[in-house]
Amino acid sequence: MNAPPESLDSPAVAVAPVLTSPRLVTSPVPGALTGEFTARSLVGGCAIGALLAITNVYMGLKTGWWESGSIIAAVLGFSGLTALGRRWGGGPSMLETNLTQTTASAVGAMPAVAGLLGSIPALTMMGLSVPAWGIVVWSATLGVLGVLAAYLLRSRLLDQEGLAFPTGVATAELITALHRTGRVERPGRAQVLLGSGLFTMAMTWLRDVQAWVPAVTGAPGRLAGLPASTFTLGIGWSPMLMAVGMMAGLQMSLSMVLGALVSWVAIAPELARAGSVDSHLGYDGFSVWLTWPGVGLMVGAAVVSLAAQARSLLGAAAKDLRSLGSAEEPSLGRWAVWTGVGASVLTLVLGRVVFGLPVLHTLLALALVLPLCAVCARGAGQMDISPVSQMGQLTQVASGTVFPGPTGLNVAAGSVVAGAVAQTGVSLWSYKAGHLLKSSPARQMLSQMLGVLVGSLVSVPVYLLLVDTYGLGEALPVPSAHQFRIVASVSIQGLEGLPPYAARAAAIGFFVGAGLTLAARGRLERLVPSAVAMGLGMLLPAHYAITIGLGALLVTVARRVRPDMVDAHMPALGAGAIAGESIMGLLIAALVALELIQRPG
Repeated sequence: MNAPPESLDSPAVAVAPVLTSPRLVTSPVPGALTGEFTARSLVGGCAIGALLAITNVYMGLKTGWWESGSIIAAVLGFSGLTALGRRWGGGPSMLETNLTQTTASAVGAMPAVAGLLGSIPALTMMGLSVPAWGIVVWSATLGVLGVLAAYLLRSRLLDQEGLAFPTGVATAELITALHRTGRVERPGRAQVLLGSGLFTMAMTWLRDVQAWVPAVTGAPGRLAGLPASTFTLGIGWSPMLMAVGMMAGLQMSLSMVLGALVSWVAIAPELARAGSVDSHLGYDGFSVWLTWPGVGLMVGAAVVSLAAQARSLLGAAAKDLRSLGSAEEPSLGRWAVWTGVGASVLTLVLGRVVFGLPVLHTLLALALVLPLCAVCARGAGQMDISPVSQMGQLTQVASGTVFPGPTGLNVAAGSVVAGAVAQTGVSLWSYKAGHLLKSSPARQMLSQMLGVLVGSLVSVPVYLLLVDTYGLGEALPVPSAHQFRIVASVSIQGLEGLPPYAARAAAIGFFVGAGLTLAARGRLERLVPSAVAMGLGMLLPAHYAITIGLGALLVTVARRVRPDMVDAHMPALGAGAIAGESIMGLLIAALVALELIQRPG
């Protein structure tokens, strides 16, 4: 997962391996077409991207994580185009496969670009509603700005400096290997992927519709005189959450469990004893208070991480921006320039009409888009992490400082930058793969533009269906939305109006998060818990974190027993479980909307 809740919205949970000196194929596979920008590559990319978008909406609302999808899109694209080629004109070329994954990745990133995993649910939690058409057009304009920013930065970061962009290198290496052999290695992975998806779909139906499988098995015992289940303790029967643990790794998952234990075993019972929280409200009641130390941990970690890289990232980003006007840089082309101008003007209009943003607020956010896209692009290039939420939060702080006003306006201003940088990072991973495979950057940009439009049209209805069916809360905790909401509150109102002792808890969380992040930079890196994951564990219901931790433990034990089998099939098993539950969750929501079944729960 290349993009988590703070991007990671983004911690990158399972970053693709860094592969150096990819062995690129210079001649086409026998029987392959030599085309690149073909109808089948675009249609295939949009179809695969729609699957990624559905998965990212569902997984992002539940866990705060989303996946760029470059690797899985390359595998599915090659397999689909190869099967289609048996009946239509031969197998795909490497460039065609790359264009398919480029389009798919652009589509799959749109839930994050649109703010569906952060700013939009944050506004809903504040009692503000945004029309569906407004979200669709808003997301498309921000996606276009992100694609254009990536294209502007591409030449300096890839051609001149040759930054690593490890996910892009891994994607190029995979595509090369697929076309060298003419088939997907270890074809059993396809059966594992399909079998895992079908099993998960069936289990989700039996759990959410038939109620034959419990959603959660509550923990026994009592805390503060109340059943342990009051504090969301237990095991959730969600294959998707277990798959997230399998793919996130043991350290990240156990860090989440630690955060959940601190939140729900140490703090929540004390809040109940003191009467600071109405325990009858369950998760919704406790989360109002627990959100503050959890977000404090994540913000503390983000500040230290950005500060450590600030000098190199900001200095280099400034050089990137100055280089855009040099004669050595390729121009965007008149049509692309006018597209960028039109998207900026449309952002100003939509900001006013849809969100009520004054023009000066939106102008400030737009002025920060390209500089912060450059910072984010370097993060993706050097560390393979696209710090999406941090860039949005910096914009919130700047907006709240320069233009104090309602918190809703602050969240909307932050979403401008967060949306654009989300697409910029994903686009540059694709450009890196294309750079190594000698793909046409202009054709990649056109496919990304198409992906932005398709992703906006797919993601927003999926989000609205899921939220209408399951509701924001314990079923869909949306941890990234709490970050937007709290940063807006502090930026505008300071510490006034917080729950009792919440400000102190947030401060403690901030310093603990900063300390853990500093400690992780030394020899203790593998032993120190992840502050971001701990904060995420504090925001989620405890049974979410426990289930994720269980998945990580199971795959760790299995790897000790059968390492070859786990390494060969675990990615497909996890991807199938995530996709299967996401697709069935959407299907159930659609059936509820059509009044064919009753609402779950």
